Amino acid sequence: MTRRITRSLIGALLLLVSLAKISPLAAASLEKVNASYGAISGSMAQTWVAKEARLYEKYGLDLNLVYISGGPRSIMSLIGGSVQFVNHSGMPALEAYQRGADTALIASPMNQLEHSLVVQKNITSAEQLRGKVLGMSTAGSLTDILLREGLRLNGIAEKEVTIVPVGDLGARLSGLQTGRIHGAIIAGIQTLTANKLGFRTLIDYSKLPLEISGSGILVRRSYVSKNPDITLKFLKAWMEGLYLFRAKPEFALATLRKYVATQDAEVLNTIYNLYRERLMTKPMPTARVAKSMLYLLSRSSPEVAGVNPDGFIEARYINELENSGFFDEMNRLYAK
Repeated sequence: MTRRITRSLIGALLLLVSLAKISPLAAASLEKVNASYGAISGSMAQTWVAKEARLYEKYGLDLNLVYISGGPRSIMSLIGGSVQFVNHSGMPALEAYQRGADTALIASPMNQLEHSLVVQKNITSAEQLRGKVLGMSTAGSLTDILLREGLRLNGIAEKEVTIVPVGDLGARLSGLQTGRIHGAIIAGIQTLTANKLGFRTLIDYSKLPLEISGSGILVRRSYVSKNPDITLKFLKAWMEGLYLFRAKPEFALATLRKYVATQDAEVLNTIYNLYRERLMTKPMPTARVAKSMLYLLSRSSPEVAGVNPDGFIEARYINELENSGFFDEMNRLYAK
């Protein structure tokens, strides 16, 4: 009998090990950590996969994962100490940083926007937005900033429309369906869902020439400087979640089905294929991305134009993982 074991079988066995029940003794020694994710989007996929595959436990963490909709609420929870790690766009944390908070971006696997302005099907041009009601999540959020920037780029003054906070992605899609709003900034699955329902994508923000941290890990420097080991453990589990997501489609799709809460195979496969390519396996945060985000912030808040964003970027932890051979190990472990 051949002693050769295929790589796919090795991968399956490793996944089973990750999913194995943690013994009571091991569970008692896990360090408790709280983390949040900020959108029902494929950009959060590795966070979900790492949780479902029990990768945080593998690296010694007892992770409580919660959904907090909206950037301002997420960052308030981070600054208040309710959560230690936030998976969200880097924009709200950068805004808090320029106001004096010790927020930082330590990993950024997707440096592009995934948002769209979706409108009622009878609206065919930006000029027809005048007099309309447009929805975003909350005041000061990334969706708020993007909506106003989209209007500016299309020659529409903010006073010519009514901008209202509607809530999370699901609430914005519901607002379109009921006719309460004429358009809304949405992202991820809701863009595809909205198009299938007959709504029109008027502005595709992914085509704008801006490098924005659309999905990153946000922290407080005061926490990570005191807890570097926990920070590295979290990042290892979170990063392995992406490698697993890319290598194990069936497990990834089952995870998406749970968190996205849809049984639509077309939607799930579209999300998987899109984010499998978009999410980078070496999520190095860069000052260039921070400067691009700061530029976008300055469009609505001119006073931030002179802020130096370099202190917002903390590449130490990804550099440490790279120097330790972690990424090489992941490539070997999940090689096809």
